[in-house]
Order: sequence, then structure tokens, then C-alpha cells
Amino acid sequence: MTRLQKAILKTLIYADIFDYPLTKSEINHWLIWQHKTPPPDINKTLSSFSKSNSYYYLPSRKSIIKIRQSRSRFSKSKLKQAHRISRYLSLILTIKLIAITGALSMNNSHKHDDIDLLIITKSNRLWLTRLFSILLLELLQLRRRPQARQTTNKICLNLFLDESSLQLPASQRNLYTAHEVSQIKPIFNKQSTYQKFLNQNSWVKNYLPNAINITKSPSKPSTFPVDLFNWFEILAYKLQFFYMKSKITNETISRTRAFFHPRQTNKIVLNQYHQKLKTFL
Repeated sequence: MTRLQKAILKTLIYADIFDYPLTKSEINHWLIWQHKTPPPDINKTLSSFSKSNSYYYLPSRKSIIKIRQSRSRFSKSKLKQAHRISRYLSLILTIKLIAITGALSMNNSHKHDDIDLLIITKSNRLWLTRLFSILLLELLQLRRRPQARQTTNKICLNLFLDESSLQLPASQRNLYTAHEVSQIKPIFNKQSTYQKFLNQNSWVKNYLPNAINITKSPSKPSTFPVDLFNWFEILAYKLQFFYMKSKITNETISRTRAFFHPRQTNKIVLNQYHQKLKTFL
């Protein structure tokens, strides 16, 4: 098996974990190529892989084509909901980016899934922004509450970043996170914040060299000059941290970032990926 065949197989294996067959252009886009040399043309190599209706998949996994098509239909209404809610959230002046994350960003949502959003805020305004965002969603009765049973189309604000802290730490850099960073779908983007986020996480190219584009963009974070707001920000952080302190498990909480992921999905997915690698390689 050639190096390129192995790379394509790895790419199909990773997508298979999510029941997600890939088209030719998607294989090229998501190609797992962890080499210093640029990835070569995949066209001649694809003939050795299973294909149906323009989708490529692992042996005996043709059934996931229908799963992907079904989830794509479920995702349409959720995308409309996400865009509708972003228009309200964007009225909060401290928000600089609203982006869809997770399965919905790949049009791969289950029927009863909620809607995961990433919000990037102005520098030193994360916790005030989170407070206003939660209050707004509560007023609209659209917030996905912890432990809630009914979550269909509810909004889950599970990722917050301060624009001064866009680069993910080395400890979180792996294939799973590279995918999550690359597949976010911006629906509100102010002052090129989305491009700044990608630029700050160019390490993604070590795993997925074709998945993101790096371009020049202004990098200076914006701030509110009024010191009084800084005190409100500190107070908002302390109050919210005090409220959630007893509930924290695997979440990442700091002044400049808030990742509300109690389930260690990255470890689960990467374990499945490595198990499948052993099977096929």
C-alpha cells in the first residue's frame, strides 16, 4: 500500500466513525497527510476504494450513504434555526464571531440533536458576553440546559473564546481537534475574526494540510476603553465560576476561554480511530 493509499484509507476511517462517506473533493479536503511533502493528486489512487453514488466508504459500509443523506435533511432546519438565533445574538456588541460546531457544521446532525455554537468575544469581555447570551436565550426559551431531556434544536453555547486567546494550547492539538477547528461554520463574523482564529491555529495543517486557508489579517484585539466594564467582567466571571464550580468535570474554565465539554469526546473518537487503524492497517 502506497503512502497516499494509506492517507486516503485513514481519511475514510476517520469519517466512518461518524457514519460519513466522502466525495472525491471531500477526501482531498480532509486528507490526513502528516508528512512534510505536499499531498499529491488523489485521482489515480481512488480507483482502489469502494464507491457508490459519488461517495467513497470502507468495505461493507455502503449503508452509511443513506445515513448521511438522512442526517443532511435533518440538518437543514437546524441550520435555519442557527442563522435565526445568530441574528439575535449578534446584537450583543461584544460578540465578534458566532460559528456552528460539531455534527451540524458537517450537515450530519441526528434528528433530535441540539445546536452547538462557538462564540468569540472582544478581549476581556467573555464572561459578560456569556451572561448576556444566556439571558437572551432564556428569554427566547431556546437555551439547552444541562441535564435537559428535550434538546431538539435547542442552542448549546458550549464554546467561548476571548479574541486575545484564540490559539489552542499544545495539549489539545490532535487529529480530533484539528477536525473540529477546520469544520466550524461561521454565521456571524466581525472584523475578520474567523480568519484570525484560523491563522492562530495554523498547526491544524500538520494533520489536515488542505482543510484551512491561512491569509494575512489584522491581529490586534479590540478592547473597551472604559475600566468600569473590566470590573463588571471580573465580577461576571467570579459569579459564574462560583455557580458552576461544584459541577465542573472535564470542562476548561478560565478568564479567556470556556469549553463546556463534560464528555471526553476527543478521547472516545481517537480511541475508535486507532482501533480501526489496527483493523485495516
